[in-house]
Amino acid sequence: MSGSIELFDFANWAVELHRKPFRRSLSIYLYPNRPIKVVTNKITSQKTVLDFLAAKREWIEKNFIKFEAMAELYPRKTIKAGERFPFLGVERELKVVITLGKKSFVSVSDEQLFLHIPKAQWEANTSLEHHPKAIAEFRAFYKREAIKLLSQKVNHWANIMKLYPSQLKFREQKTRWGSCSSRKVLNLNWRLIVFSEEVMDYVVVHELAHLKHMDHSAKFWGVVEEFIPDYPRIVKTLKSSQNLTDFLSDRS
Repeated sequence: MSGSIELFDFANWAVELHRKPFRRSLSIYLYPNRPIKVVTNKITSQKTVLDFLAAKREWIEKNFIKFEAMAELYPRKTIKAGERFPFLGVERELKVVITLGKKSFVSVSDEQLFLHIPKAQWEANTSLEHHPKAIAEFRAFYKREAIKLLSQKVNHWANIMKLYPSQLKFREQKTRWGSCSSRKVLNLNWRLIVFSEEVMDYVVVHELAHLKHMDHSAKFWGVVEEFIPDYPRIVKTLKSSQNLTDFLSDRS
């Protein structure tokens, strides 16, 4: 059985109510520039959902205020020449290179990113934001580089920690940077490539540590601290700059 989605307003906020079979809990999820997401089972009454939202109203307001503040700190980037984009923790200016080749692609230097566009696809009056290949090539470049580097880091830290995953997978999520399943499958968010290598190292060590402790107990954090002594500073950096990945959203 598949779930269903109901749309309604609560206190001037749009709400998406996702009803799923066999769901036991009533959960709420907040995201910037998106409706409030509530997930529950098939039989939870509308009154119960509204009471739940009312109880969470102050918390919702506080989080949306935080989202607005983050939007001011990290304004939406557009794919255009001269814009700066983070890659491995360094803001790099985008340059457009008109090529004689047949395919668009992205390359990188110490200070710049280069979007190579075939001459046949280029029109001076066409903005990159609406160029059919711009965001696709950006995403492909970042994902390719992330998979290569993160794979190397998992291999490096697994050998040091003597903790080996059964499988490594890559996902694209808004705020979750990694996970580890009971079957020892590691999932890493390829968007981590926008951050510095120390951030990437922390996430890899964090997930590998779950191969020893599946919870977030003191023993778990002890393992993380053994290999990343200043992890609290890195966690703070990661939480405060998660919006840096927004430009990689699929806008198709």
